[in-house]
This record gives sequence, structure tokens and C-alpha cells, in this order.
Amino acid sequence: MNTKQRFDFDPILEKISHHIPDEEINLLFPFKKFNIQGRSRKFKTSQLYRAHLLAMLKGIHSFNKLCAEFKTRRAFRDFCLFRNKKFAPTKRMLSEFRDHLKPSGFEKIAQLLTSNFLNVIPLPEIKVGVPDATDMPAKCSGFAKKMSLSWAMSMSKRVHSFGSRKRQADKEERPEPLFCRI
Repeated sequence: MNTKQRFDFDPILEKISHHIPDEEINLLFPFKKFNIQGRSRKFKTSQLYRAHLLAMLKGIHSFNKLCAEFKTRRAFRDFCLFRNKKFAPTKRMLSEFRDHLKPSGFEKIAQLLTSNFLNVIPLPEIKVGVPDATDMPAKCSGFAKKMSLSWAMSMSKRVHSFGSRKRQADKEERPEPLFCRI
């Protein structure tokens, strides 16, 4: 018997495990039956989501490696709430789950996790100012397209007389910018 497996403990996974809202995840995304050969394995959505979360937290880049880790690491199985070594999902199940949930599903679960963490962890009260495009002056003399010389010469007389009047009117109507360049 491998002693590493018996005494496997991961404090990070233990701390995070209590904050994952399993019931809400299972209500949002009900059980999906997977097409597998052999014995039927039933997994809840929260268990398979925990497997994906584990892969991200531990930097496991493939489902093959993740399935191998489930067989050797008890802490990983405990985090994902799997009963034993034989009750771990296959790589096909993990892949089908990712396709079934789609990015929008992962986004909804991330919002649940974020709201759960923000309810637990007190944040200091701060004020944030976010400038938008209207607060900053435009730089019009930058990377303009180069016109051919003959076309520019013929257009310069018409554009110049109209353009100078328009620029003067723009300067009068434009409010002062909130930010200045240092």
C-alpha cells in the first residue's frame, strides 16, 4: 500500500472546498446522463465542476493526467467528492461535461462562487473612478494614412478652407478635459 496516498493532504483544497455552492450548481445545471461503456456512473454537476476547478488550481493541463491523479491522490478525490478510486470520471466524461456546460455555464458558476466569496470575505470600502472615452482628448495628428501627393495637392485647397473653420468651431464647443497629459 502506498503511504503517500494514505496521508495525502492539501490545505488549499480543504479551505476552498467549503465555499463551493454545490446545491446551487446542481439546481442551475441538472444531472446529465453520459454515454459510457460498462457500468453506469452517475455524477452530479458540482462534482464534475470541482474536477475542472481542480485542474485549473493545480495546473493540470490534460484530462488524461487528471484521471491518473484521481487514482493516486486521495485529496483530489475528496475535493471532488468522489467515493473511491473506481468512482472517478473518465476523460471522455470530463470532455463531454465541458461541451455540455459551455462558457456561459462556467460563467454562471463563477458568478455564484464570486458572490459566495464576497459574502464571506469583508472588503474595505473604496471609491473607484473609471474614465471613459469622452473624458480624454482625442489625438488627431497621429497615425493618419498617407495620401498620394497629386491627390493631396488637389484636395488641399478645398479641405483647408472648410477644415480650418470647422476646427475653430470645435474648439469653442469642446468642454475642458478632466485629465491632462503630464
